[in-house]
Formats: sequence, structure tokens, C-alpha cells
Amino acid sequence: MSAGSILGRPSRPGTRRWLASGVAYRERLTLSWWWIVVIAGLILSVAIVYFVYQPPQVAGAVTLALVALAAAVTMAGATRIAVEPSGLRCGHNVLEPSYVGDARALSAEETRHRLGRGADTRGFLVTRFYVPRAVEVTVADPADPHPYWLVSSRHPEELAEAIRRIRP
Repeated sequence: MSAGSILGRPSRPGTRRWLASGVAYRERLTLSWWWIVVIAGLILSVAIVYFVYQPPQVAGAVTLALVALAAAVTMAGATRIAVEPSGLRCGHNVLEPSYVGDARALSAEETRHRLGRGADTRGFLVTRFYVPRAVEVTVADPADPHPYWLVSSRHPEELAEAIRRIRP
């Protein structure tokens, strides 16, 4: 960990920060820039076809509708992950510190295994197909039906370390 992150400043530019407000880790999982380029290319190709074969009003309306749909789907698919004093927060779900077990950063291969043959159907998944790595957090509550949380992260080592710090 760099000295900047200890002092409350960002250790690197981006969405991960060590904040004085008590938030130990924050990340927003959104599509990578190249996915946005692919989506824009698809919309552009549909727009070209419509502008060739349809009146400009229809083509413009279809293009605007596709752009609005793509923006809505992209924003709806974004997930916020935060490690706070209140626990691990993934979207609207919170795992309180007293129920946090071990946190382990997984490689891309281990993540694929935990999402495939090595998966437990009772596991709680906060995964995105465009993020290849994840953190596995064991749930230390015997009454919880989920034995673990599998959380996608672009920086799993930092997330796992922040989760370990909030454990009682």
C-alpha cells in the first residue's frame, strides 16, 4: 500500500480511494471503454442503414432511441462496491462486518472456475462478465443461506485487503 492511500489521498488516479469519511475502498464497475466503442459502432451501423433506406426523421428517431437504450442499459449494469464501517456494500446489499469471514483475491482462472464447475449454487454473486477477476468473501453467519459472496473487482487485492480490515 502506498503512503498516499494511508494519508487519505488517492494512491492512484481512478475510483479507488482511501477516504477520511471511513470508506476504505470504493469502486464502480462499468463497461470498459472498448465495450462502449463496440456499442457505438453497432449503433452507427444501424443508423447508416436507416438513413439510407428511411426518411431522415425515422432514422433520427431510431438512432436516438438506440442511444438512449444503450445509455440506460450501461448505467443500469453499473455496480458500486464499497467497504465501509457498516460492512461490504455491493449495490443495495450489505454484508455487516460481524458476518465477514475470510476475503481472498482470485485470479482470472480461479474466478472462471468459481463461476463454473467450482460454483456453489447458494453463493451470492455480484459479478460482471467484463471484469475477469473477483474476490471471494466467506460469510461467517451460519443462518445465512449464502456460504460466500463472489464480487467482481478490477483491483481484487486492494478490495480483499480492505475487507480484511473491517473484520472484527
